[in-house]
Amino acid sequence: MSHRLYKPTFPLNQYVDLIWRIERSGVHPSRQRVYPDGAIALVIHLRKPTATYFVDGKAHTIRVPLLAGPYSRSFEIDPSQSTSVIGANFRPGAARLFFPVAASELHNTDISLSELDPAEADRLLNDICSASGERAQLQAMEDFLNRKLARTVAIHPAVVYAVEQLSHAGGAGSIQKIQLDMGLSHTRFIQLFRDHVGLTPKLFFRVRRFRGVMEGIQKGLPVNWADLAADCGYFDQAHLIRDFRAFAGVTPLAYSRALTDMK
Repeated sequence: MSHRLYKPTFPLNQYVDLIWRIERSGVHPSRQRVYPDGAIALVIHLRKPTATYFVDGKAHTIRVPLLAGPYSRSFEIDPSQSTSVIGANFRPGAARLFFPVAASELHNTDISLSELDPAEADRLLNDICSASGERAQLQAMEDFLNRKLARTVAIHPAVVYAVEQLSHAGGAGSIQKIQLDMGLSHTRFIQLFRDHVGLTPKLFFRVRRFRGVMEGIQKGLPVNWADLAADCGYFDQAHLIRDFRAFAGVTPLAYSRALTDMK
């Protein structure tokens, strides 16, 4: 499997974390779980007109290019159906500037770009597929996003500030402080955050905290669950397990063992 990651240049990197491309061959049908991160991605399958994902065993098929998420639950894909894929991961709150849809409408679902702008979707797909080689395809994606960026305005500073604060372990206790710091009413703050990020501030914090636990497990070192719970801002180990299972569909111990089995 080839997995190419590309960091866009300034100023696009203020809005897009990564542009990536995956190439698989000889993959047998199976299920691979994808875990939530509270952000939106732009995804294109290069060899198929549609993409399929599975939630609770039920298949959902959508035309590409597509906007995925933001998710606060896990889902599954079949890697054998995703043999050649290119995409871009937006920073939380940023995708709203590029596409005319409130992020809250994408919570735990995907939408085909053709539903928003059929002509733009066709141009993007044509530009990517006609580019010669992996690097040219990544560049075509970056060029598309840069053209979109040139027509956007900056993210609301309250959203930028809130995302930054809520991406840390102590963020949950600062939701009211963030609102007061920005001089916004409670209702206005929640609405603004959901329109741009797609989740409520509290749910976004929980998802980002969950990702922190995943990163701690992925280091491959022996895990002290009580210490990890404290480091990530949980009340105790039981709190960590409940939250992890809610977002991942498995316990943290089962996730850790699955990683070990893959090595």
